[in-house]
Amino acid sequence: MDIERTMQFILEQQARLEASAGRHDEQIAQHTEQIAQHSEQIARNAEQIAGLADLVGRLAQAEIRLVERMEKVEDSQQRLFTRMDRFIQGLEGNGHQA
Repeated sequence: MDIERTMQFILEQQARLEASAGRHDEQIAQHTEQIAQHSEQIARNAEQIAGLADLVGRLAQAEIRLVERMEKVEDSQQRLFTRMDRFIQGLEGNGHQA
């Protein structure tokens, strides 16, 4: 009865195929869940990166303003020192000792 063995073989192969397909379906479901979790994490990371980029930009602007203010202070100090030098030189020219 080769037909019976062939039928049995076909049924066994079909059962294995169905079991394998079931495992693949489970794996696909797990991968789909993992993809969703990764997508959420990527979205959170993108938001955090955007926030950090904004902070870095604001920090850079603050640093530029600070440097500009420091330059103004240095200019003011230089003018003051120049005036003090002229004043002291004027005193020495009038017979005073510094």
